[in-house]
Amino acid sequence: MDRRTFLSTLSLGALAVGLNGCGSQDVQRTLSGSGQDVTAPNFLLSATVAAALARSGALLLAAESQVEPHPAPLLGGAIRVDVDALTLLTEQANGLTDLSALQAFFQAVGVQDQKPVIVYDDGEMKFAARVRFLLGYCGAAPTWMVNGGSNALQPQLPAGGGIATPSGFQARPTNTPIALVFQSEVAAALKGTAKIVDVRTPAEFTGQFLLPGDARPGHIPGALNLPVESLFAQGLIASDQQLLATFSAAGLNLADRMIVYCHDGAKSSLAATLLVQAGFANVNLYYLSYRDWSQNPALPVEI
Repeated sequence: MDRRTFLSTLSLGALAVGLNGCGSQDVQRTLSGSGQDVTAPNFLLSATVAAALARSGALLLAAESQVEPHPAPLLGGAIRVDVDALTLLTEQANGLTDLSALQAFFQAVGVQDQKPVIVYDDGEMKFAARVRFLLGYCGAAPTWMVNGGSNALQPQLPAGGGIATPSGFQARPTNTPIALVFQSEVAAALKGTAKIVDVRTPAEFTGQFLLPGDARPGHIPGALNLPVESLFAQGLIASDQQLLATFSAAGLNLADRMIVYCHDGAKSSLAATLLVQAGFANVNLYYLSYRDWSQNPALPVEI
């Protein structure tokens, strides 16, 4: 059994348990008739399928950050997730190794073991991707993002949020299918064959633009620049075939080991997820990203 088949088998089991918990034969029929693969390693739902799951009782989360000019509206009883607070938790010492704070955060918004979770944002997908990755890393399954965010979902669900019911969710580190890596592992990889993928804008990559928190301009030596914006088509995440074509054109091969980073983990969470979605089996996420790298003067940067 190959890795993708194994992951799909695991996800099917989690999906069955989650849907049984929702108690909805209607949703299972909707999924069966939608033509959409909702098993691992697929993490995207169309708005139609997402709305059907939400109506059945899946937990719907609206990811919101203060940097958004127009936050995603609350729809279909969604619970708002403070992405800025979640980001701050992960940037604390041991925030990604001692999962107690992340567990408490997800308990507070009602995440339950093996209950389907759907995350949406304003459509940029990076905030939804951050939340979805951290949910997956903490062992929550199945978890999905809504392709197109609130703009796509709004015609499908009524306006209005819900009230979070605190849960007993138990976090457990899960490094599959995206492996979390840290600064020392990335530094060691500079001497190897891993492809290091920087998904920031070209101006950030070349050092022409320095975001707050970055100590030095430039990029990790040897990285290739693949802006995350290139993974969209007409406002939606591109199809798996289009994603694979884009990744291949950038020089990435399915057999490569990938290490993905951005400025602070949001865009790279999305890109890493989409690499898995497109069929890459060895995807590593440097979640703390260039902000973390640039602040260590002992590490090299290129411009």
